[in-house]
Amino acid sequence: MIDFQSDYSTWRENCLNAWQNCTPLNAIKLKNPDQLDSAELEQLAHQCQTANFAIYQLEPESNTRAAIPQLTRYFGMTRCEQDEADHTITELRNIPMQGDLASAYIPYTDHRLNWHTDGYYNPFEQHIRSFLLHCQQPALTGGENMILNHELIYIALHDEDPALTAALMQADALTIPANVQAGIEVRSAQTGPVFYRDPHSQRLQMRYTARTRSIAWKQDALVAHAAQRIQTLLQDQGVIRHTLQAGQGLICNNILHGRSAFTDGNIPDQQRLMYRVRSYDRLFDQPLNNDT
Repeated sequence: MIDFQSDYSTWRENCLNAWQNCTPLNAIKLKNPDQLDSAELEQLAHQCQTANFAIYQLEPESNTRAAIPQLTRYFGMTRCEQDEADHTITELRNIPMQGDLASAYIPYTDHRLNWHTDGYYNPFEQHIRSFLLHCQQPALTGGENMILNHELIYIALHDEDPALTAALMQADALTIPANVQAGIEVRSAQTGPVFYRDPHSQRLQMRYTARTRSIAWKQDALVAHAAQRIQTLLQDQGVIRHTLQAGQGLICNNILHGRSAFTDGNIPDQQRLMYRVRSYDRLFDQPLNNDT
């Protein structure tokens, strides 16, 4: 494995080439989610291991919630985050909310979703390393996904000044304050780095949100400059834009992503429904096995 610190120049070249090869974006067609063949698995794994993401396409008859658990097993997502009801599959649809609730739970609204990585507020031992976002039904209009390999942001900052990436790897670079609801702390404050080396895979991971509300950056000139530069880079650093269609899914090693606002129609077939699974495992981190 080429390391992002000990062999930076080779790692950098490979990352840039891999991202360039992702355009034009082509969804990888999967004939049967219950039995992926070796060619399908190898194509998915190669793109995820080089560019940190892939888009797949299921046949219409396979576009069901029931296909998701089998797909996640194939993708190596064995340790999945559970919600309050102990479910690993979360439904994302527009739920009308008012005031602070709408601001706090934007993924469940039709509002624009700003740049972030998933679970940036989680404690370190529960950091999200990968996720799947599957489209059961797109919105009538909008809902365009924006994705960008976080490694490209690291490269741009490091090429500008290695002190910037070093600043963002400090253990106290970014703090997410405690989540307090009705006077009760439901999640404690979480402090950690923005960029870090994953202790299991040794690959570069990122913990980030572009939100300004409930975010506390370290009071440090380099950290402040680096955070500002990220905002600029997210506007022009080779962002891939794609609106997931029915049966398509995005899988990624928790790269930077966001979503445009959307508008639902008045009938169910025009109302956006996504299934999301978040995992503590990186994609295809174990040897490929199509006999799962």
